[in-house]
Amino acid sequence: MLQDFIEEQKLLCEEFDSKYIKVNEDDLVAIAKQTLNKEPIVGLRKKPDADNVAWFIYGGELEDGSDFFDIVTVKELEAIFPDAIVYLALEEGFRFMIDADEYEDVWKADAC
Repeated sequence: MLQDFIEEQKLLCEEFDSKYIKVNEDDLVAIAKQTLNKEPIVGLRKKPDADNVAWFIYGGELEDGSDFFDIVTVKELEAIFPDAIVYLALEEGFRFMIDADEYEDVWKADAC
């Protein structure tokens, strides 16, 4: 359940000097499901788009195309790729990169 991640999200935000942005189960995330077998996994938070999607998560290289990302709720993301949940409370402009060998990088990029 999403509630299990709140404390970890708050600690991560504190560690990387980010405001904590509350995450709800019905918030929308764009994820490239077909790329989750590639590494690294990258996530980036932008200003919300017309569909109110702020997070974009993919594996490997970012590709163009309108069908690259699927829009899912945070609750669905928890079932598809729970490793990303802890990062979702980071504020706009943050990115993360992780892999199966427990590599983790979190940083704030220029305005998105």
